[in-house]
Amino acid sequence: MTFAKRSSAFALALTTSTFLSFSTSFAADLSMWVRASGAGAAQHLVDLWNTGHADKKIAVTVIPDNQMVTKLATGSQAGDVPDLVSFDLIYMPDFMKAGFLTDLTADLKGDPNYAGVAEAYKNIATYDGKIYGAGFTPDVSILVWNKDLFKKAGLDPEKGPTTLAEIHADATKIRALGGDTYGYYFSGACPGCNIFVTSPMMVAAGAKILPAKAGDTPLDGDGVKAVLTEMQAMWKEGLIPASAQADNGASFVSAFMSGNIGIEGSGGFMISLLKEKAPNLNFGVTILPGIKDGQQSAFVGGDVVAIPKGSKQAAVAKEFIHWELTDEVQLEGLAKNNIIPSRPALADNKYFKDEPRVVTTAKALGVGYVPWVFHFNDMVNSDSSPWIQMLQTAIFDGDVDGAIKKARDSMSSIVAQ
Repeated sequence: MTFAKRSSAFALALTTSTFLSFSTSFAADLSMWVRASGAGAAQHLVDLWNTGHADKKIAVTVIPDNQMVTKLATGSQAGDVPDLVSFDLIYMPDFMKAGFLTDLTADLKGDPNYAGVAEAYKNIATYDGKIYGAGFTPDVSILVWNKDLFKKAGLDPEKGPTTLAEIHADATKIRALGGDTYGYYFSGACPGCNIFVTSPMMVAAGAKILPAKAGDTPLDGDGVKAVLTEMQAMWKEGLIPASAQADNGASFVSAFMSGNIGIEGSGGFMISLLKEKAPNLNFGVTILPGIKDGQQSAFVGGDVVAIPKGSKQAAVAKEFIHWELTDEVQLEGLAKNNIIPSRPALADNKYFKDEPRVVTTAKALGVGYVPWVFHFNDMVNSDSSPWIQMLQTAIFDGDVDGAIKKARDSMSSIVAQ
């Protein structure tokens, strides 16, 4: 899961105000900080490493998501850093520019496994031609649909929507079932949820969302207006429950899990979560669509692994990064635990053979994007960001053109700072 302000309803986060340590029953040789949302997946990999490296064991300290940026920044300035760090990939540009991370260019360019890492991870971890990290614990956005509701509505339960218009049409038929059954759902007050699941539909239609530098045009392309217009129409037609407007992410998972929602954008984490928490829910997974059939995209999320400057065990830390990209580790540490590998070619593996929904999710990783941008929090993730204000004004108030213009001007001002 990549959006930094995730709901506690679905994050793997440990929502505490203190830092928690795992794997501390031994004398650790290396230290590693991981953000809480990625702690479960990271621990699978660290446990696997520790099993085979008795003389180079890693102890994990879990940092609450909303404290990781400050913790790494202050630690870097004070010279108090771990040997390895795993954090939300969206903050790579800020950390690279600040000089907090070790240059890994020579190490990774010569690693054949790194060449197969999803392009989104390679792009977000590169600054001024230098590489500072690698994909570690991936996630990616997807579209899920309720097959039972599709069948009841007279739709093909095995065929998910392939265009924005199909989402709207299918949602209309599902809402016609009546009662508390709705065609579509999104968390209308959650900026991170929507950059994760709404922006890819814009990108699939050819739009560019965020500016990487001053002079870039934010929210550029017909896809922005097309998505907002469809969502505004679905809202006006009552295809989306009224509760969506104020949802800050708390119902991001539970709404679909209830069995009363036909279609929703979500993340790859949803597959294992629904199988565990709602085993009788019959659902399908597809890649988020654009305007035309064949247009697809996804927001690539999850964490990158990097080495802070000042690491006392940088050589072994580099060994760990090479190790985590190998076939065996990607499969035994990630795929075996229903986590998609950061190398999309490994999606066709023995652990996913009976779960085509995970294979689809892994394919989404290969076609996905992540915005390379500074000031992500100001532009997107804050509660008053131009991104969330645009969505709310366009969808709930109906001023699509005005919302886009205001957000575009605000983002341009932020990137110019």
